[in-house]
Amino acid sequence: MSSATCALRSQMGQMDKTPLFGLGISIACMVVSAIVVKQYFSKMPTGCAFVTQPGLVGLLLGALPEMWKYILRYEAHSGLAEYHEQEGDTLYFDFGLLRYFMPAVVITRDPRNVKYMLKTKFDSFVKGVTFHTIGLDLLGDGIFNVDGDLWFKQRKTASQMFTANRFKQHIWKVVRKNCDKVISLLRASQEPTVDIFNVLNRFTLDSIGEIGFGTDIGSLENPESPFLGSFDAAQRLMFIRFVLPCWRLLRFLGLGPERHSRHHMQKLREYSRQIVVRLSSSLDTPAGDSFVGLFMKSGSNYSVEFLVDLVLNFIIAGRDTTAQAMSWCLFLIMQHPEVEERILQEVQSVFGDQPITYDQLFQLTYTEAVLRESLRLYPSVPMDPKCPSEPETLPDGTFVPRGTSVFYNSYAMGRSTNIWGADALEFRPDRWLNAEPKDPYEYPVFHAGPRECLGKRLAMVEMKTVVASLIKHVKLRLAVPVDAVLPDTAATLGMSSGLRCYVEMR
Repeated sequence: MSSATCALRSQMGQMDKTPLFGLGISIACMVVSAIVVKQYFSKMPTGCAFVTQPGLVGLLLGALPEMWKYILRYEAHSGLAEYHEQEGDTLYFDFGLLRYFMPAVVITRDPRNVKYMLKTKFDSFVKGVTFHTIGLDLLGDGIFNVDGDLWFKQRKTASQMFTANRFKQHIWKVVRKNCDKVISLLRASQEPTVDIFNVLNRFTLDSIGEIGFGTDIGSLENPESPFLGSFDAAQRLMFIRFVLPCWRLLRFLGLGPERHSRHHMQKLREYSRQIVVRLSSSLDTPAGDSFVGLFMKSGSNYSVEFLVDLVLNFIIAGRDTTAQAMSWCLFLIMQHPEVEERILQEVQSVFGDQPITYDQLFQLTYTEAVLRESLRLYPSVPMDPKCPSEPETLPDGTFVPRGTSVFYNSYAMGRSTNIWGADALEFRPDRWLNAEPKDPYEYPVFHAGPRECLGKRLAMVEMKTVVASLIKHVKLRLAVPVDAVLPDTAATLGMSSGLRCYVEMR
């Protein structure tokens, strides 16, 4: 056979194989594409409103740019409430191709779904890996960041702090003392205006420090306490990480919102470690009768790092939410002088010229109605996430795949006309007087179900005492326009602007 013939046959063989090779590549591409598309859509919840953006932006990033627009304007919660009004009670926020790097996000304000997650299928809707990872460097394995047996043991032990005897013998004395410090601070102030939000954060920080850990933090005397800023920064970071796909990389590089994260977390943990070390050596003293003392005496061999987690979880819980609730309540009262006058009349009727007492505190029914109404409009925890451990179908028909982040939106629930009627946006404390108790799954401002807030009673005692005392002794007026008071974009509903007020002693 000639060399020319061999060359010809070789060329013909290559020609025969080329179509087959191309066909194989095409089939492989189709299979891979099918798998990718199936995986893409299998992660999508169904049966609820689909929120995204049109065009290429929607394909690549979904609704993420829109969410960031609201976040940067400090309108995250009001923006979501508008979405609910326009689109429905349950929303799925699509993140386009970023879905491969972020969990799907469903947000609901339907009370049926809330009850299903918090009670009916409590064991199936957990904090989950996403929340635990986001909060790990702040909350560690503390009660707010874990599930199952570890959560149950912490709750059972911590509940011993809130007995009736402790309230009368210890808790009330701390609240009363620090409330008097607030009044004295305002009376002595030489400044033209006072940031009441800052003052109330210092009140709650000092109170939980002494109630829970026998520690005099002293922030009412020292407004420059470095821990106040770190607490706020840490809360902000936890919220932002839910809508920041590359937050781990940014933390590693020390860029963007994560630029100072390690500094703040380290500062908080070092301070908490000092509390643990001090209490560890004083278990037989009154200071040992604290959260840390209860855990150390429980018989379990808890590590120092776990006790640090414990301290941080309870300081955050005892400081942030109560101060925020009181601040928003005063913000609303200052806009409604008729409400302020009724509180003043009630306080004078119950206490007269005498100091406020613990037993009489429960006679302040209108003041309590005002607090509950302000919590309806400004819940301290505006949204809370859960994660189904298995695929679930919510009562409203929404299907959520395993691993989906499902938030119940307390902020939007408080503004729902389906729940509260046509006047849902109005501040009307009378709706709480002589009315049937509200279903906690329609009003989950203290959470609900097995994980209902342990400190609910403490929070109400602090809030009624402070609000009643302030109204009795002080006339507050907003020193800024109403629309200049901005909510914070954080895990809890603080005030990014503070609450600047004119203070006039009565």
